[in-house]
Parts: sequence; C-alpha cells; structure tokens
Amino acid sequence: MKRILSILAGAAVAVVPAMAAAQQQGVTADTIKIGAYGPITGPAAYIGLAGRDGMNLAIKEINAAGGINGRKITVVFEDDAHSPTRALAAVKKLVEQDQVFAIMSVAGSNATVGTIDYVRDKGAVMYVSIASAPPVTWPFARNLFRGGTTETARYGELYAEYLATNAKNKRIAIMHGREEYPRNEGDATVDKLKNWFQIDPVARVEFNINDKDFTSQLIQVQKANPDVIAFFGNPAEAAIAMRQARELGIKQPFFVGSNMVDPSLVTAARANAEGVTGFSLIPFLPGANSPEMKQWEANWRKEYPNAPAGRPNNFDLLAYGDMHVLAEGMRRAGKNLTTDSLIKGLEGIKDYRVGPVATPRTFSDKHHIGNLTLVPMQVKGGSWEPVQWQSKRQSDILSRYK
Repeated sequence: MKRILSILAGAAVAVVPAMAAAQQQGVTADTIKIGAYGPITGPAAYIGLAGRDGMNLAIKEINAAGGINGRKITVVFEDDAHSPTRALAAVKKLVEQDQVFAIMSVAGSNATVGTIDYVRDKGAVMYVSIASAPPVTWPFARNLFRGGTTETARYGELYAEYLATNAKNKRIAIMHGREEYPRNEGDATVDKLKNWFQIDPVARVEFNINDKDFTSQLIQVQKANPDVIAFFGNPAEAAIAMRQARELGIKQPFFVGSNMVDPSLVTAARANAEGVTGFSLIPFLPGANSPEMKQWEANWRKEYPNAPAGRPNNFDLLAYGDMHVLAEGMRRAGKNLTTDSLIKGLEGIKDYRVGPVATPRTFSDKHHIGNLTLVPMQVKGGSWEPVQWQSKRQSDILSRYK
C-alpha cells in the first residue's frame, strides 16, 4: 500500500509542471497565439498597415522553418486607429478575451502610451517595435521591451549632436506636432541642444496632426532666420510644410524625425525633399541598391503583390526584424514556454538580427532598449543616401539603469 501511495505521489509531482505549462495562456502543444495592434485606419495607418504586413511576413517565414520549438505562431490583430483609448480597448480584448500569450505593438507612441499601465499591471510581455514613447522602457518594467525603435531621449542626443556639429548650426528652429511622438522628439532635442551645446532654439512652433496649412508657423520660423528647420511629425505634414516654405521664400534646409526617413517622404515632397536630412532606424531603406535589400523586397512583393505605392516602407522592415527577435526570445525560452522563460530568453539576446536589413538587438536584465543605433541619411538625387558622420558623444541613456 505504501509503495502504491509513493508511486501516486511521484506521479502527481510529475504532472504539476505539465499542468503549469498547459495553463500558460495562449500556448498549446502546437501553437503560440500572440496579439498585435496598430493603426489600420486613421492618420497613422501608414505605420500600422506596414507594421502588420512586416510582422506577418516574418511569421510566415518562422512557421515555414518549423516554428518555435515545434509550435507554430498564430496572431490576432486589432486596429487602434492611433487612439490611446482604442489601443487600450484592443489590448484588453487581446489579453482577456483572445487569451494571447504575448503582445506585439506596431502602433505609434500616441496609442502605445494608452496601454502601458494596463500591460505593466497584467504582467504579459509586450514587445514594442515602433513607438518611441519613454514610458515603454522608463521606468523599467520587466515585461516591457523596445525593439527596432529607440527611446526618444536617444533621438534627442543624436539629433542635437548632428545639428550642432555636422553643419555647425547655431540658429535652429523647431516645428513639431502636439501629439505624443513628435512632441517628445521636440522636447528631447531641445533638452540636448541646451545641455550639451548651450543652444536654445530661435523658434519653436507646434501644429495639429493632419494640418494642411503651416503658413502661420512658417512665418514665425522665417522671422527667426534659422540656419536649419527641424520638423517632427508625419510625412504628409512635412511634404506640405516643405512646399509652403519654398512658396514663402524660405530656403533653409529641413531636418526631419526618423519616422520620415522613408521613400514616402520623397514621393510626397518631390523636389522639395532634396537636401533633407534625418536619421534612419534601419541600415537600408526600401529601394536601396544592395543585394540583401533587393532580395528582401522581392520576398515582400511576392507576399503582397497588390500593395499600394510607397510600400514596403521602413515600418515593414522594423516589424519584420522585431518579429524575428521576439521569436528568437521564444526559441531561447525552451519547450516550457512561459512569460518568465520568455523574459529570460529575450534578456539573453545580444547583437541578434535576422540579417543585414535589420539593426542588431541587445537586451539585458537591467534594460530593455534593444537598439541605440541610428544611421544619418540625406536626400540626394531623389533618394535617401547614408551620410558619413558618427556620434562622438557617449549616450546618457543607459547610465540611469545601473
């Protein structure tokens, strides 16, 4: 009798890990269900549509190669319409109704900030591919990761150093939108211009998302007589502002935020984009004359043969690379895939990238900012070309995590 009880007790102990694994939300014996959200409608649809498609291309490749330790990835995608309220509702649905294992954000900062508190409290892993909003990675939360994009403070460091040192600009005007992302870019740039180089903007003006007339802001900029105009917003807004600037006789060059370092800006602004500078989050832009990019674009176009003009864009590439990084974290987590093992798997990633079309990602148990590398570029002859410039200043970003 004692032997039988001992055997039963041992069997019960052996069953506990299996039951724990089976109870992990979104994970079955042969599937991993993740949730994703981004703007498919509204003023930032160019971000979400590209993020969704780039992510899905990566998932197709991962599943075709055997999946993650024998499991195939499935995804439930929700439209946030670039709204914090809609984004929060979407994430709640993904977690509570769809019962997803982890969340991939291909949303902009405006929407992503609406989900941060909820996701932090729930403890589910959220991997943010595109939004640069500071609350994603600061203050530190163990279940929040930032991928191909970087923290807004890093934009400010690089933008300020480039503007102040490369062209020796002393008179800098700043135009930015009032929503989360462009306002943060403006704040971060102003902060580093002042603290690193003792430069105050000669003008700083704001506008609303989807504005079509920037005349009043440009007149203020014109009166300030800047050396350069730093513009943070969306490509459509920048294209209009550049055209109206030339119509007003403003000849100073434009510097733009990283979300506009994309072929779509050149397409929209045409000749007015010539000479524009900015920083790219990816080493090659779509259309670049490199074998790796040509092969990637061929694969993308095979999957999306009827895509509109201007696609693929840099958000396709960001989400594509980041989905592979999230998959690598799952792979390193092992067969017993849990939230905790995924976090540990991601924190073990160092200089990982799926290929030359992506920048390397590195995480640790101290910080979850995967990328601090940006590439300066300028529009020359109607296309973006790399600029031979390197930062000479040490970033302040990681020092606060020590």
